[in-house]
Amino acid sequence: MSEIKQKIEELRDKIWYHSRKYHLESNPEISDFEYDKLFEKLQDLEEKYPEQITEDSPTQRVAPIPLSEFTRQEHKVPMLSIENTYSTEELQEFDERVKRLLKKTEPIEYLVEPKIDGAAISIWYENGKLSQALTRGDGRWGELVTQNVRTIQSLPLKLLSDQAQISSLLEVRGEIYLSHKEFQRINEMRCASGEATFANPRNSAAGTLKLLDPSIVSERKLDFLAHSLGYAEGLSAQTQEEVLKTFSKYGIPVNPNGIKAPSIEVVIKTCQEWEEKRNSLPYDIDGMVVKVNRMDWQAQMGSTSRAPRWAVAYKFTQEEVMTRLREIHVQVGKGGTLTPVAILDPVHLAGTVVKRASLHNYDDIKRKGIYQGDWVTITKAGEIIPQVLRAHPEKRTGEEIAILEPTTCPACHSEVKKDDNGVYLRCTNQECAGGFKARLKFFASRQGMEIQGLGEKLIEQLVDTGLVTDFVDLYKLTFDDLENLERMGKKSAHNFIENIKQSKKKSADKVIFALGIRHVGRRAATIFAQNFSTMEDFCQASIDELEDIDEIGPVMALSVFDFFHSGPGMNIIEGLKEAGVEMEMLLPTTREEGSHFFSEKSVVLTGTLTHFTREELKEKLEALGTEVKSSISKNTDYLIAGEKAGSKLKKAQSLSITIIEEDELLQRLVTKEEKQD
Repeated sequence: MSEIKQKIEELRDKIWYHSRKYHLESNPEISDFEYDKLFEKLQDLEEKYPEQITEDSPTQRVAPIPLSEFTRQEHKVPMLSIENTYSTEELQEFDERVKRLLKKTEPIEYLVEPKIDGAAISIWYENGKLSQALTRGDGRWGELVTQNVRTIQSLPLKLLSDQAQISSLLEVRGEIYLSHKEFQRINEMRCASGEATFANPRNSAAGTLKLLDPSIVSERKLDFLAHSLGYAEGLSAQTQEEVLKTFSKYGIPVNPNGIKAPSIEVVIKTCQEWEEKRNSLPYDIDGMVVKVNRMDWQAQMGSTSRAPRWAVAYKFTQEEVMTRLREIHVQVGKGGTLTPVAILDPVHLAGTVVKRASLHNYDDIKRKGIYQGDWVTITKAGEIIPQVLRAHPEKRTGEEIAILEPTTCPACHSEVKKDDNGVYLRCTNQECAGGFKARLKFFASRQGMEIQGLGEKLIEQLVDTGLVTDFVDLYKLTFDDLENLERMGKKSAHNFIENIKQSKKKSADKVIFALGIRHVGRRAATIFAQNFSTMEDFCQASIDELEDIDEIGPVMALSVFDFFHSGPGMNIIEGLKEAGVEMEMLLPTTREEGSHFFSEKSVVLTGTLTHFTREELKEKLEALGTEVKSSISKNTDYLIAGEKAGSKLKKAQSLSITIIEEDELLQRLVTKEEKQD
């Protein structure tokens, strides 16, 4: 057994090492395929020898059981706020206060870091192992969210250093955040499904952190960067800079953009430079944090009851514009969620013309005191989604109209009800046309059944005329049904019928995702399709059978069970089968290393392809063991270029990266077995 234990430990150390190279250093030494193989090998061994499973194993990131509630706990050291400044003059005043308190006349050395706009967190390591994570709360009491924090891939569950060099008790403080890319992905999914979009990455990260089911949290890909030390036993760092270097040595991610500034003049210059280039980062920052570098000086200066005297935040100005809110439209999502949307006078903001902005929910409207007809200030959350910041009541003429919560659904006029302990209104009618239109849009989306041409206007006509009352009706549409619809000529009708036929070839994971089952994302749909031999087996699975699947929690299992046992779910599946939708289940991925031209290669896609959608080709390549990246680097092996390839093609050529066009791609995709046939 000692041999097995040693083998497992060696595998864990190897996985942690490569995780660090990928997440912290952005310098992977092995491909994703090789990493997955190591991970699978560890999973197999731990499954065979469950007594060897430890909490700090890389396989134990997602807890199998969600919490019923979060436990409140007092911080060992209060998590204080940082005082804000908004001008270079205020930074100068801060420097003068520091010198006065320290009784110094020479320049003070500071550490300056980007201020991430995320959710503050306190993470504890005991004897090198992650033991708990606590939200900031009110600064003195927070909530334990350990299960959710463990899902963050960049954060080590076990510190990466010799045991003798690790502090026996270490509190790391930092920010949990969502990258722009992940925030956009989540909101695109919610928008496609008719659900309310998140206001900004900060709120989204904070809300995700408070979800009770860690399996859902893991799908949202939170990230973390450490910025300071809360408490430590056995750590002998003399400066803030040394603290961050120690964290990095332990494998804890820190911001690589922090600098040591020898004077307040360098601090000011750094803050001004970052205000200009803040959009170059893959996450939101709303300012810079300036800290006295020496730890003994920090201790000497101390804190007020609210904030440390040795630190200050320089806040950036946010790009904002004013326009008129003309009217309110209410969108009905696939889950019946009613979302108010502001229709605005068109205005330029951050490089685009904005005509609509999210109002999120009616509690938010009430809190901000917004009326229809108001002049309002808008901004872009995360530089992406327009949102209304505030109204300007001083500009009112008396013609403005109060925005009231609807009591009935705008689509079907049924009663609406607010979520228990929530802020969203939902239509109570399970057969609401508005909710069905949102579900139909989601069903036809690119990540679902990929029915091209089924946009909002066509959906409106199909549903309003009664031609489509459920998903199955799409497959019963005829040329005659479509020809007389508005803006639907003969050619468009033929093309649309062909697109519907093509969607019948979708595999089970696509179908499961397209059904829009609450809490079931793309990853979960794939997992279900890999764990059942037929769609019937999946639909008839018990809650226990669903929960037994790795990465599937009780909340998701109950949602799936309810969908197929409490509603029309099973009837939809039977109808789709009768219509000829294939729904082939997926086998667990098994790939022979080096068996294909694209195996273990790094590939980037650009331009428009004739034989594949981007998503189809990505899935096909990944099934061959290919790492499909979104951007070109010197480590890219091939650029696959379709028509209208743009800047990526030029960059690939400048780096002498091999370009593969579609004709060659089709030949390269042929497997050894197909060639032998």
